[in-house]
Amino acid sequence: MGKIDITKGQILHKKGDVVKDVAIILKGSFLIKNDEDITLKADNGSILGAFQKCGEAYKYDYVANEDSTLFVYDYNSEAELIEAINATASVAPAMASATINLLNNMIDVLASLHEKCEQLCKKLKNDYSNYKNICAELMVMPKNFDTLNILFPPAEPAILSSWEADFYRAYRTKNDLLRQEYYPADINFCIGTIMLAAKMAQEIQPQIEAAADFIHRTKLDNDAFIKEYQSQTAKLDNAKRQEAMEAGSGNLPKIKNALRTILAFADIDQEISDTFTKDLKKFMSHPDKTEKSGEMRALRQRIADNFYTIYEAAFFKSLETENVPAEVNMFFFFGFVDEEMAGEDNTAALYKYALLWEDDPEGTILPTYKWLQKVYTGEVLPSKDEFDNDWGEHLKEEVRQGNVTQAQADAMLNDPKAKVSYELRNMIASANKMTFGSVFSFIPVFYAQQVNRPLEACLSSVERVRQALNKIRSIDFGCFYRPAYTSFTELKINRYVYNIEILPYIILMPNFGSRGVMWQEIEGRVRTSPAHMMFSIFHSEDIENTMVTVCAQFRWEMCKRIQGVHYSDISDPSLTSEYVNYLQFYKKNSDLTADMKEAVRAALKKYGNNYRNIFTSEYEIFINNESNGILRLNRVAREILFKYCTFSKAYRDKLSINPQYRKLMDAWRISQDEKEHTLDLFSRKILTMVDELPEEVKLETEYLKL
Repeated sequence: MGKIDITKGQILHKKGDVVKDVAIILKGSFLIKNDEDITLKADNGSILGAFQKCGEAYKYDYVANEDSTLFVYDYNSEAELIEAINATASVAPAMASATINLLNNMIDVLASLHEKCEQLCKKLKNDYSNYKNICAELMVMPKNFDTLNILFPPAEPAILSSWEADFYRAYRTKNDLLRQEYYPADINFCIGTIMLAAKMAQEIQPQIEAAADFIHRTKLDNDAFIKEYQSQTAKLDNAKRQEAMEAGSGNLPKIKNALRTILAFADIDQEISDTFTKDLKKFMSHPDKTEKSGEMRALRQRIADNFYTIYEAAFFKSLETENVPAEVNMFFFFGFVDEEMAGEDNTAALYKYALLWEDDPEGTILPTYKWLQKVYTGEVLPSKDEFDNDWGEHLKEEVRQGNVTQAQADAMLNDPKAKVSYELRNMIASANKMTFGSVFSFIPVFYAQQVNRPLEACLSSVERVRQALNKIRSIDFGCFYRPAYTSFTELKINRYVYNIEILPYIILMPNFGSRGVMWQEIEGRVRTSPAHMMFSIFHSEDIENTMVTVCAQFRWEMCKRIQGVHYSDISDPSLTSEYVNYLQFYKKNSDLTADMKEAVRAALKKYGNNYRNIFTSEYEIFINNESNGILRLNRVAREILFKYCTFSKAYRDKLSINPQYRKLMDAWRISQDEKEHTLDLFSRKILTMVDELPEEVKLETEYLKL
């Protein structure tokens, strides 16, 4: 039938369509999915439709995961499938390899669904047992749910432990060797591999559907119980909360044996539990907790290592638990482990803050625990590592160094537990220490001696952090705007550039600290993705000042990302290139007086010739002082900052009478008028072809009004 192009998101086949052709993916990839439990990825070289018999109905939707190119052949018999492979002999090895990967994905999905069946049955039975205990505490008669008494998970599909599954898993493990030596040796090796894999897939597919159907039916059959259990649990929680508010110091319950509760909840190895407990006692008994001796450094490191091991175990346990103990929530949010370490008043305050914490409705400012939940559900990608590698690149590096096999890396790529573990040990462990302020005396455990200001004044609530962020945006309106690209094929416009605001994720580390961290400016390689910034959940410094510093670092790094290798090339003007040029050649700059040049020389010495740090310090002055008419910058720095970090209209109006800014504003206004005029002409032209402006054009119009 020939070559066709499919755009991202386009559906090639819908569930129920008749199988009458096969499509070889020449470029791109597809998602084969039925519902949230069944999603398979077909990569470059895969043969869509080969895993089903011709004439039957497709069981899944085939959706383009990216812009893709396919070569489509008629498929009315097995012979035509073989003919299609023979017709593309040059890519047959890639087809065989992709087919094996897709088959193994099906095996993995079947194994995962079977595990979900077992977990669902176990959870429902445990909930039923808890439900009876709850009813006893509430002194009400529990309802009888017979379906739960006879609920058992289906038997493990025999295929999962068969020699056949092991055979195809071995194919995936030895993929590189097979592609180099085996598949190219004879086209029939490719044909045999693909045809055998297709027959295997046809056996697995009904078992996948059966497992998914079991999960769906079980949830449906027990919907009444689930609602009843949630209702009685809520009643018990309300009753306990009422009792709690009437007891203890300050109308809050007294926390006792918190460490024991946390360790029991995490269900951690006894040796780790004992070591952690012993180390905490040793740490608390030491008179100088910030001592930099080798013994104390080793003790703090051991406490940190075991802390994150316990945090990880408790996190995964919490995902399966309806009612997480208050002590564990305090541990997740604040690093709290023991009421004696924290002190009685602090413990009561932490309990209150954990109980009354309000999530960010926009979902961008969140504690570490909530962030890990997003990573687990796949809503966000794990953060980059210290070498600027994203999750996929990190796994490739691990394979290259021999730390994991390719098969293990493939399995880990979409494994939510692997992602969470990596995020916890990579970004969170590092950022937790960095935001604390002193990397030498850091331990991730909350203790009273580190608190130097009232907790209430330091709590980084969503409202407080949002206010600090919005204050920056109200001054430097373009801080989080960046160029994005789109096309309007129906209007014959191949490339349209517009500006879009992408607010960062701000992740609150479980510590009492004093610093902010700009971890990464984008996710992966997508320039229109949010930055990752970190603050302590108890921030002892002025959070507005810290936010200015972090935003300055973001400004610099985002410009470097956009400019790439040209970030310091003055022939391609940008924030970074002009700043680098200004600092490198300040001695020859006639716009700087002798005193100004001496000040630049002193700044270079102070910051060790680190241009980013000098820019950050001057950006802070620009936002905190210059925006209010208090002039502290030299004219060159002021001109660059105003050009690329222009004040919002309210601040421009306020500074319009200042002679130091009048000339800068006039030049900016001329440039802005040209942009607005060009956009107006463009918009008029579009409206002659369509009734309404595209959303991207509207966004750019609004941006130019800021």
